[in-house]
Amino acid sequence: AFGSEMTPEDRRAFAEEEGIGIGEVRLPIEEWLKEVTLHSDMADDVMQKFGHVPQQADEVVQDVVERIQSGAQRCVAPSATVHPFGSTVNGFGEESSDLDVLVAIREEELSYYMSYASWAQRHQRLSEFLMQGDPAEPSLPTKITPKAAMCHAVQQLAEFLPELGFKVLDLIPQARKPLVTVEDTQGPLKEVDVSINNSLPLYNSQLLKAYSQLDERVRPLVLLVKVWAKGKRVCGAGEGNLSSYSWTIMVVYFLQLVGILPSLQLLYKKSRSLQHVDYWGIPRSFETGFLTAEEYQQEVAEKKIPPCKAKADLTVAQLLYGFVRFFDREYQWGSEAVSMRQPDRRDVGDWFRLFGSIHPEPTIHVEDPIEFRDLNIVLRRERLAQLKEEFNHAVEMLENGCSLEEFLTSDPRPDVVMIPYRIRRRYKNR
Repeated sequence: AFGSEMTPEDRRAFAEEEGIGIGEVRLPIEEWLKEVTLHSDMADDVMQKFGHVPQQADEVVQDVVERIQSGAQRCVAPSATVHPFGSTVNGFGEESSDLDVLVAIREEELSYYMSYASWAQRHQRLSEFLMQGDPAEPSLPTKITPKAAMCHAVQQLAEFLPELGFKVLDLIPQARKPLVTVEDTQGPLKEVDVSINNSLPLYNSQLLKAYSQLDERVRPLVLLVKVWAKGKRVCGAGEGNLSSYSWTIMVVYFLQLVGILPSLQLLYKKSRSLQHVDYWGIPRSFETGFLTAEEYQQEVAEKKIPPCKAKADLTVAQLLYGFVRFFDREYQWGSEAVSMRQPDRRDVGDWFRLFGSIHPEPTIHVEDPIEFRDLNIVLRRERLAQLKEEFNHAVEMLENGCSLEEFLTSDPRPDVVMIPYRIRRRYKNR
């Protein structure tokens, strides 16, 4: 399999030679469908419920972005710009989706201005501690680190944004990526996460948006799967489950394997890298290049790339069955990488396992397509067991001819109670 040492041209040649990521059918979904009879109304019901789900209005997002940018330019740095990302803008959001925004500032400028903010804060605390009528003798400002500058920046925003119609819900300045969460009191957005110089998710959002534009079945299937996963309590990083972002990647990966989607990264001929700090705080280079939806469609029209091979008459309902069956019966738990960057069902390898959570039982490995890490890092052991239970139950329900309403509203499976691994081993050795 290709690695980071290969040139973009070599990667594309490898993809075309091996039939990887160019829309070749790699799963026998048509054979699976011959073995099952789905509910007669399932296909129509799916499209009626998920085929035309509205997203958050562009003007709502733009208004929030402009107000946050105005605040950032006044309280953090004059050159600050704000960019939206996440499900609200990547094509897989709803009107109720939260908004993520990035405040982008040159590192030197951010450190310069936040050094003075840090100095003023220390000086104020010193004056209050001394409890004197006159201010304490000020010390000279010293330059702070980029991480400290981001911490001070989100604190500055938390103090200033309420003047622009936002209510601060949470402030986490010491997080891996310092963050302030606000509510827009002047509009419909109930939760807006504001981070500083966290630029990699911008490319993730652009990549997912490109996939959402390639086939009209992609967005409805993603929305359907996420509603099902949330209803069964197996979606949500805060509860120890896979994130909504991970579920989107899982759907795209499955659609690549059945020949509906290509790999837009694998087919990109050029090199476009970004220097950034990775998940563990280590500076490194990230490959951020991929074909846009328009570029891919043009290359297909010009016959530079073969079109995807899947049948156009596969319904979203049939793809839903294929998706849950794949992860219940076909996916290689513990070894297979869910990788929409390189969808070849490869083994993750021992090195990649170090970038995620390790459990006694075979787990799922979901590769971030831009930032090299395993998104299963948030997945707790008991939630992994629950995830497998829900996949198995979903297949059973669809094979028994359940309706869409029954599929979505049925109670989650009983919580799996895990026996501590050491106790279990001790018990087996008796």
